[in-house]
Amino acid sequence: MSTSAGARRTLFDIEREKRWRVWLLFALLVGIVFAAAWVACFIVTFSLFLSFPVADTFTWVFTAKGVGLILGAALAGAVLYWFSSRLGARGRLLRAMHCEPLDPGDRYHQRLANIVEEMRIATGAPRLECFTVRTLGLNAFAFSDLRGAGVIGVTEGALARLSRQQLQGVVAHELGHILSGSYVTVTVSCLLFGIYSELGDRLEDAALATGGTRAAPFALVAVALRGWLWVLQLASSVTSSALSREREREADLAAARYTRDPLSLAEALRIISRHPGGAGYIPEGLAPLCIRDTQSRIPWLLGSWRATHPPIGERVDALLALANVSPQDFAQQADTAAETFDKREHWTAAPAAGAAGRRIGLEAAGSVPAPAAAALVAPSARSSAGGAMTCPSCGVGFGQADYEGLSVIVCTSCGGRLVSTPEVSKILARREVAFSDEQQRLAELLIAGGDQLRRAELLARGRPGVALIACPKCAKAMVRRHYSYEHAVEIDYCSICDLFWFEKDELEALQILAERQAG
Repeated sequence: MSTSAGARRTLFDIEREKRWRVWLLFALLVGIVFAAAWVACFIVTFSLFLSFPVADTFTWVFTAKGVGLILGAALAGAVLYWFSSRLGARGRLLRAMHCEPLDPGDRYHQRLANIVEEMRIATGAPRLECFTVRTLGLNAFAFSDLRGAGVIGVTEGALARLSRQQLQGVVAHELGHILSGSYVTVTVSCLLFGIYSELGDRLEDAALATGGTRAAPFALVAVALRGWLWVLQLASSVTSSALSREREREADLAAARYTRDPLSLAEALRIISRHPGGAGYIPEGLAPLCIRDTQSRIPWLLGSWRATHPPIGERVDALLALANVSPQDFAQQADTAAETFDKREHWTAAPAAGAAGRRIGLEAAGSVPAPAAAALVAPSARSSAGGAMTCPSCGVGFGQADYEGLSVIVCTSCGGRLVSTPEVSKILARREVAFSDEQQRLAELLIAGGDQLRRAELLARGRPGVALIACPKCAKAMVRRHYSYEHAVEIDYCSICDLFWFEKDELEALQILAERQAG
């Protein structure tokens, strides 16, 4: 894909710009640490002066010697913090983003992997790793592992709600960050200022927990440290925002250049901004890494200076100008495309009883024969003597069937499903399965009688004599409970194997409730 020589920066220009930005971040870090250290020293010495009133106890912080001493300590602390923040950067960012690796057996994940590899080859991007985030929100992000490789992540909600062309535009946007080289400086900025924001809350709780005059110095120290972290968060917001706003516009234009389809990215941004699920759970300090801001409102302090992203409306208008399409025509086209996409939802039938594939044994499921279940376990739920997993409801063997891109364990007789927690999260984000009238009625009953069902479940909890079914995998007694407080769907759960057992129509009813809640 050809571009003019002036429009594409050389690798030397990118590296030179990256170097001076990194040095600027280090200088900012030294300044912040010095200011915070000076204030902390003042507060600590002042608190000591109140406890032990000795002349000139805290005036040393205003002398040249005191300022120089604090500056030297701040420089040493900044250097130590600089290098420690970069250690294990990839792992800490993945944990902060709640990332999970792609599942090779997941059709949606395989589509994402194909798109990323296609775009990587077409753009000449460096080595890339791809991850997903288990949330209904719509978002995507990219960051550097500071070792020459890039990381791209997409939420499960975005995988489920965006078409292939729209998802391709989102991936191209993230590749635009990687190819521009700016993702390194933004990653460093987030590592320096944004990833430790939760420490501030802990210190604030510690300060509030202290009481009495003897604990006053410790409380003041905790408040001082909390203030230092707050300053770091504010610096993160202002610095990362300055680095982020312009790079978002550049990445949008780069995505249009790579895909030659600016409208698909515009449609994706429109869907992402309007989705009721929001941006998903992304720490505020890591918002500059994402395709959209995690804040619904601009923070009050410093106003728009802390906005990490330009308004999505402005970004869409820039893409429309590139495609020479009017906003009115685009709105009409986007609405038509959304209606067409909605019609593609709920287009496939759920695996019915007797329609599952091959039988599954304990060895195939990664389990070993377990001892007999407890006395309260229903006999029909126990594993058969041959070692094959059997349905805890009817005793028939299991099979595998495709359920919204996943290979789910299904009873070949009654239609029950054995699903893990990650699989349930993915299923609730997707909208392939069509629901029958009976399943719709079951969902209506759960909505109408949810409060009564919750109270009955609480009253029945721990009641003796209630028969529990056994986990088909480990043969231990499963817990009978509601899926969540919001969704009063009664299920059986094994915490040992992290497996849910859904009777016939229960999983579909849970999907209906989740879809109605998400809008």
